[in-house]
Amino acid sequence: MKTKILKRQCYFISLTILLLFGCSKFLDEKPDAALSVPETLEDLDQLMHNESPINRSFPSLMESGSDDYYVKSNVLKSRNEAEQLIYSWTISLERTDLASWNSPYNAIMIANIVLEGLDRIKGGSVEERDRIRGEALFARAFAFYYLAQIFCLPYDAQNKSNDLGLPLRTSSDFAVTFERATMGETYDFIITDLSEAIRLLPEKARFKSWPSKAAANALMARLYLVMGNYKKSNEFATNALSYNKTLLDYNTINKELKIPFAVGHDEIIYYAFCSNGYLLAANRSFVPKELYFLYHEDDLRRELFFTVGGTGDILFKGNYDGVGGSYFAGMAIDELYLIRAECEIREGETERGLTLLNTLLRSRFKKGSYTEIKNLNGEQALNLALLERRKELLRRGVRWTDLRRLAGEDSTIRYRKADDGEENTEYKFELKKASYVYPIPEKILNMYPYRQNALN
Repeated sequence: MKTKILKRQCYFISLTILLLFGCSKFLDEKPDAALSVPETLEDLDQLMHNESPINRSFPSLMESGSDDYYVKSNVLKSRNEAEQLIYSWTISLERTDLASWNSPYNAIMIANIVLEGLDRIKGGSVEERDRIRGEALFARAFAFYYLAQIFCLPYDAQNKSNDLGLPLRTSSDFAVTFERATMGETYDFIITDLSEAIRLLPEKARFKSWPSKAAANALMARLYLVMGNYKKSNEFATNALSYNKTLLDYNTINKELKIPFAVGHDEIIYYAFCSNGYLLAANRSFVPKELYFLYHEDDLRRELFFTVGGTGDILFKGNYDGVGGSYFAGMAIDELYLIRAECEIREGETERGLTLLNTLLRSRFKKGSYTEIKNLNGEQALNLALLERRKELLRRGVRWTDLRRLAGEDSTIRYRKADDGEENTEYKFELKKASYVYPIPEKILNMYPYRQNALN
């Protein structure tokens, strides 16, 4: 027991030093980590606006398990065992990534430090205090959302009281231990944080890397979609769009640019991305040709999202983060149109769903070339909505959650290859529970007696 406590102490001291020393003025003036306790609202503000842990360190596992990319076999063989197991969808306790656990919990720790600081530090206006609290609750909810999509089974309303959830850390004190909650408790916790964040956050944030009411509503819409509550998901997506529903006209974007989409462009509601994931780098991961050819020749996404190399390999360049990260992890207006479309169709409002899809797609095709989609039955419309989600939200951290949430509806066997022209290996995604969840890293279990995810 003493050994585990010592390990946890060393781990969290290192973690605290790393996350706190990312803040400029606050810690430039406080070089001793032991003295680096936030003392003013300005200190708390700087912690929440430290973009490295809050906006740029989302877990690579959220994209690594998708079927939207492949790598060369010689590149795959050069990587460590864990990365090869992740890529090959092999069910194993080693098929995991420590950073994908640590990064969200870093953000959670910062949020908890800020929330505790607000209870201790006096002063400031009501508006300022509400904004900071809302930002902390949003950051904590967002981090727990990502963790739940990686280290918990897909949401199941029938088994939510039995399936394992997350350790719901609400304290920055490393000595306080938290057992894994149930799945139901985990999702309820996220909903509670987001509900309060919606109440507290401003309608418009000063920067897109800061959350707003629209961002919190958008995340709630995504959460309820994952839970299969389409009525609630549609309501929150509609709320989010009430602040801004303007789509980019892809006809106005320069396809010749290396990354056509500008940082913080007009469709972005909340700016965040993943900078990790060796195999996800643009020069190592390639787009399957069968995915590329799903785009019509008049679909501008074909030119804005992809580059065809001299060898015929297709590279992705349509990063919505504007910087070429592993994937865009934030929220944008186009996703809300797709959420609303799917929810309307699932709720029996097929024409409303198609109207939303047509509005989105009209902005994605060459001017004058788009033909309105009409007269589809519910099943056809739903299939189209799901297909357009995949095509529109490429490298957005949502394909993995779609594979998980649609597992009971879609029995398609999925494959991924590793091909360098000389050696071509094909990997099969097994349609079983353990395929949709990653094991908790062993280093974490050495510090905490969490129950491990099952391998069957």
